[in-house]
Amino acid sequence: MVNLVQLYGCWGRLLSVDLTTGKVGEERVPPTVFRAYVGGRGLATYILWRELGRRWREVDPLGPDNLLVFLTGPLTGYYPGVKMVVSGKSPQSCGVVGSAVSSHVAYAIKAAGYDGVVVKGASDRPVYLYVSDDHVEVRDASKLWGLKGFEVVQALRRELGRDLPSLYIGPAGERLVRTAAVMSRWVHAAGYGGYGAVMGSKRLKAVVVEGRGPLPPVADREEFAKLRYEVIDKVASRHTFRRWGTTAGLWRVGYDTSSEPVRNWQEEWHNVEGFSHVVIERRYWVKSPWADWGCPLACMKVSRAEVGGRVYVTDGPDYEMGAYLGSNLGLFDVDKVIALSSLADDLGLCGIQT
Repeated sequence: MVNLVQLYGCWGRLLSVDLTTGKVGEERVPPTVFRAYVGGRGLATYILWRELGRRWREVDPLGPDNLLVFLTGPLTGYYPGVKMVVSGKSPQSCGVVGSAVSSHVAYAIKAAGYDGVVVKGASDRPVYLYVSDDHVEVRDASKLWGLKGFEVVQALRRELGRDLPSLYIGPAGERLVRTAAVMSRWVHAAGYGGYGAVMGSKRLKAVVVEGRGPLPPVADREEFAKLRYEVIDKVASRHTFRRWGTTAGLWRVGYDTSSEPVRNWQEEWHNVEGFSHVVIERRYWVKSPWADWGCPLACMKVSRAEVGGRVYVTDGPDYEMGAYLGSNLGLFDVDKVIALSSLADDLGLCGIQT
């Protein structure tokens, strides 16, 4: 019988960083909270309401009183693939958005012994957060400020001597654009909520996490292992999705189901054969498959296009970026859609909302 007091899948610890004072600490969270507020979105809601709820109306989303939280869930590191949530008071809605992103940082946070990171205050200069197990530093990021996405990834690799899991913002976040995203590994984004702008308001350019420890315990290891392999087999068996990913939606959602945004939702159907996964696979993909950490499906693709003498590289384009930077704009030229998607990645923008 499972012990309801024992915590499974979580450590019950949050890393707390105050950028105004530079103080770093640890907060213990009781098992009852994790059971009542499940996952990163649930925990984010609990933390934000507890800390800001009584003065919510007065808190400026882009001011130092707002919190920026990076949270995992009880299945992080166990379930194939990695997801985490970025949240705070949203500068878009002034509400709470649990903005999900695929990032190796999620696993690294768990392996470092934490369930998440809570960032308070604001720095008076550009900084980045470096976490290596229980060693935490707030480091100078003056040389990183102003860099675009791919440049940030390269600069951090040079400075740290290796490629470590990271979340970061591009120029859009630095300039407090309300559709700015928190980016990961160049093409992944926590796009909803405008949390790239919140990160920029705190002068926090990046969060780098290196975790070397084990994951938290599970209630029944044998049963868990059995269920995990069942999930892996089921996910890996989706052969069509593995081959084309969500890119297939650019044709199927538009032509087959007539539910794709076309010209700002004035229309929902198209029959542009060149705007399809079959053509994109043949002409633009230079790496397929490509996977997130620990994902057996590997539905991601790397696409390349040349526009105006410049080379652009991005993922897919997946359905969301292809639809909202393509058909929604009345644009069915795949080369240009790839270019726009690549620019959104590099600038740190949400391609759906921008």
